[in-house]
Formats: sequence, structure tokens, C-alpha cells
Amino acid sequence: MRRPAPARARAAALVLALLAAAACREPDTVEGVRTIALPDSMPDGATLAVDSARRAWVGRPGRLTAYDTAGRPVAEIVLGGRDIPRVLAVGNGRVMMAVGRTVARADARGGKAVRGWSASGTRVVALDPRGAWAFAANRQGGVVGLDAATLRPAWGWPEAGGEAVGMAVSPLGDRVYVSVAAAGEAPAAVRVHDAASGRILFATDQPVPLRGLTAAEDGSLFGVADGRVVRLRHERDGLPRLWAQAPRVAGDSDEVRLRVNPAGTRVAVFGRGRGARMVVLDAATGEVVDRMQEAPLDAAYGVEGRLYLLDRRGLKVLP
Repeated sequence: MRRPAPARARAAALVLALLAAAACREPDTVEGVRTIALPDSMPDGATLAVDSARRAWVGRPGRLTAYDTAGRPVAEIVLGGRDIPRVLAVGNGRVMMAVGRTVARADARGGKAVRGWSASGTRVVALDPRGAWAFAANRQGGVVGLDAATLRPAWGWPEAGGEAVGMAVSPLGDRVYVSVAAAGEAPAAVRVHDAASGRILFATDQPVPLRGLTAAEDGSLFGVADGRVVRLRHERDGLPRLWAQAPRVAGDSDEVRLRVNPAGTRVAVFGRGRGARMVVLDAATGEVVDRMQEAPLDAAYGVEGRLYLLDRRGLKVLP
């Protein structure tokens, strides 16, 4: 049956709009990408970390697998259940992970993971860069310190009312940054704790709570607020905002993630879901220096500064 003229016109207009949108999309600007095929297909939610030996640790439901630079599996850690582990650190022959609301550890050679302390109120977890402590912040903004060797609580800091939505530890391990949401009359803020005593040195109010909080080597902090990437600088009595950028990488999910390279000079930002993209920002200015039209499942910087991207088929290594 012949389609009515108005319907044909609408269909033609839609096709033209899609073609125009495709023509306006900026092409990928990254060159020299190396691809590493992996033997398994990767599911939604898979996580990625890269250790000092350039092994890629990929988290999937109930397990964590390490792949060498040729894509061969070299270690398998079994956790059980359906939670997807996220690597906090690999070192001294041990892997530290966040698994749902639990902190876990395992031998880096593989085997069964040991799950430690867990609490239903846990919201975010971060690791002391020296490997001595794991910090777990909860829905009232309190922080529990876990001994990394035993995964048992050793101390705690008082709850302050706002739900913790982000946490990072300074490169020297002397400061703990906790991003909290608004609670009652208290606004969203980033609290700066002395790591030794838990004392709040100061708190800097934020118009929107910062998620994905990450500390760089130069003392800068990065986070995401309503799709905008924000850079803060730690000063004696505050965290002034240096810039905020909206790189438009979100897909059909509003979630935006960021990864900062070891030198603190580049920030990879990517969305999740259909239509998500990835950009790399200059950390000093917030300007886009590279872009890719397809967002990865996850991304991680290696210690050498290369950016690793995980997709369903394997790994891409950016120069």
C-alpha cells in the first residue's frame, strides 16, 4: 500500500536529519591505536585496571581476569555471585578490590578472593596509595578505615549527615577527600580530612555534588557534576575551582566517568550507554585534545601514561 504523502515527507525529513547529524559528527582524532584481541566477549559493566607489569585486569560478574600484553589470560580470581569487582590496586603480590559494598583481596597469581568487611550503608571506597588502609564512606558521610592486610575495621570517623558520593586519597596519603551530597540545610561539599586523625581540615561547598572524585599527583582534584567535568586545586584553606567543562559524551545513560593519567596532565572522559562518546581533555585548561565517537566499556591509564580502553572485543591501547 502506498504511504500517504505526509508520512513519506516525515520519513524523508528524518532520514535527512540523521544524515546531517552523521555528517556533523567530528571524526576520531586518535591515531596509532593498537588493538589487543581478548578470548572472551565483554559484558556491560565490565571494569578495567592496568598494573605496573602492563597486565590488564578485567572484572566481570563473579570473577577478575588478568591478561598479558598479547591478550592471553594469565591469572583468574574467583569471587562468586554476580557482583562485578573493581580493582583498587595491584602490588606486593596482592590485588585489592571493591565488590559491591564489600572490600576484597586476592593473590595476584589467581585463586579465590577473600571478602572482608561489608556494610549496607557503604557508598564509595578508596585505597591509601601506600597500601596500608582502605577507606569506606557511607550514606551519612562517615568513614571507616580498614586494615588492608586483614580487611577488618580499625577505626572510624563520625558521620556528618550528607551521603558520600565520591572519595579520593592524596598521592602522599596524608589527606582524604570525601564528596557529600546535600542533607537538610547543609549543602553539597567536598570535605578534606587529615588522614591520620580524621579531623576535618575544611569543607568547600559545591553547587552539585562531585562524583568520581580523583586526586592527581599535582594536588588537583577532578570530579563530575551533572555531566560537567570539574577541576579543583587544593590550597591551604579551600578547593578553588579552576575550570568546568561539559564535553557532551553522555549516551542514553546520564552517567559520565573520568580517568586521570599518572602525570595529571590528561583526563579521559566517557559516557555510558547507546550513543556515548569519549574525549581526552588537557588537565590544565579543560580543552579537548582527542576524541573518539565510540565510548569504551571502561578505561584505565597505565603507569607509563598510555590509555587503555576496554570494549566488547578486546583492548585498545592509545599512544
